[in-house]
Amino acid sequence: MDLEADTGCLKSMSEWGEFVFNGQKVAPGSRLETALSVGKDPMGQSANIPVQILHGAEKGPTIAVTAAIHGDELNGTGIIHHLVYGDDHIPGTRDDHIDPTQLSGTLILVPVVNVEGMMMGARTTPDGRDLNRLFPGSESGNQSRRLAHALFTKVVKQSDYLIDLHTAPITRMNVPQIRADLDNAKCKKIARAFGTKVIMNSKGPKGSIRREATKAGIPTILLESGTSHRFEPDALENGVLGILNVLSHLDMLKRDIVKPNWRIIVRKFRWVRAPVGGILHTLVVGGSTVKEGETIAYVTDPFGARVDDVLSPVNGYVVGLATTPLVRPGDPIANIVFVREKKIQEILEKEGNGKESQITHDEEVAEQDIDDEDGSTLDETEIST
Repeated sequence: MDLEADTGCLKSMSEWGEFVFNGQKVAPGSRLETALSVGKDPMGQSANIPVQILHGAEKGPTIAVTAAIHGDELNGTGIIHHLVYGDDHIPGTRDDHIDPTQLSGTLILVPVVNVEGMMMGARTTPDGRDLNRLFPGSESGNQSRRLAHALFTKVVKQSDYLIDLHTAPITRMNVPQIRADLDNAKCKKIARAFGTKVIMNSKGPKGSIRREATKAGIPTILLESGTSHRFEPDALENGVLGILNVLSHLDMLKRDIVKPNWRIIVRKFRWVRAPVGGILHTLVVGGSTVKEGETIAYVTDPFGARVDDVLSPVNGYVVGLATTPLVRPGDPIANIVFVREKKIQEILEKEGNGKESQITHDEEVAEQDIDDEDGSTLDETEIST
């Protein structure tokens, strides 16, 4: 791999020695558990963001991985836990995925960004703000902006790449998908390397960490997987594998890159919305293929009588789905990516045995670029909600 071409923004490649984080030194081949201070809470106690540094024995890029910017989105936290200490959560055992003595480069891991939000089970910070609209933050702003500033200056700007981990909100679920600015070549490379079947083209809303980090020269991808308020085993497993894939792609770890057996790159998609209010009964699951005109759900009145059907407007693949049965007119029900009928047949054939087949880095992925002329971009949807 051409390391210089693929990691052109490396900040510490000339000499390899101690890694300095927030005034603390980490020796090569070791780890540090520490915290970023973001002031004091109303009781006068320090408000801290937990951080773990894994500083490799050999030179390489620095990658930051952040989770729980939205305090109710827990899968990312679980992904980082399993990434570092394996399924048994015991340091130094055989199922640990990363040994700093075998690592090239540095990992900055932030398992919980929005600590108070997590403790309250809330998406927002305690002052009711969406932290992922406040980056790069402000050193003299309100508490949420100070938190964003601390993370951006101490973690993001010290990194060469950023992976930000999210889930859908409580009323929806997302099929595992990477979101990135695909017009940025470095973002696109690590988005592909992660290995999800779905990649969504998105710069991100103004003030989001992925938009502001990429603009600052730190290529960033965002993983969306599952739903909030829980750890989901499949999401954790896929997230760990994806991060390991990226580390392997950047020559930070020696391991095979595992790719999906097919992939779609999405530039536009359709949200199917409820035609009437009522009780929703969905007939498909996330990851389903659907045909144009197919009934994907129906709505009943409170007594269970069917009052309206919800039809798919396109041949496609369901990448997001409502998880609550209570709907009002216009509520989003399903996020469907337009896929040509021939491609749908390929997907069905490859997954028809019910098994998840994957290929190694030496094989090509059957990939299709999706641009639905009548669809919406992800950024338009995020900004409008």
